[in-house]
Amino acid sequence: MAYIVITGKFPGHMASEIGKRFLDLPKLPDFVKTEHVFNSADGKYRFFSIYEITEEDKYFKALKAIYTRYAGYKDIEGYEYTVHPVLEAKDALRIIGLG
Repeated sequence: MAYIVITGKFPGHMASEIGKRFLDLPKLPDFVKTEHVFNSADGKYRFFSIYEITEEDKYFKALKAIYTRYAGYKDIEGYEYTVHPVLEAKDALRIIGLG
């Protein structure tokens, strides 16, 4: 399986604006499945979103769709995110000849 993980944070006082914006953002394609969304707070709200790409040959399209969606937050004060293309351990081991 192929995955993309997004981590990020934003100031607590912007939470309502983030929620409103979330409802208006473009939907992700059917081949991008939201696996989990985790949240925590430490003075700022932090999030960890895991997306499964169900059709590996569409990974680049999925990456572009995710970047497009998260760009929808670009003008919200203090909103930060990082996109992490990731591999499962079994796939990473194959790359180094151990799988």
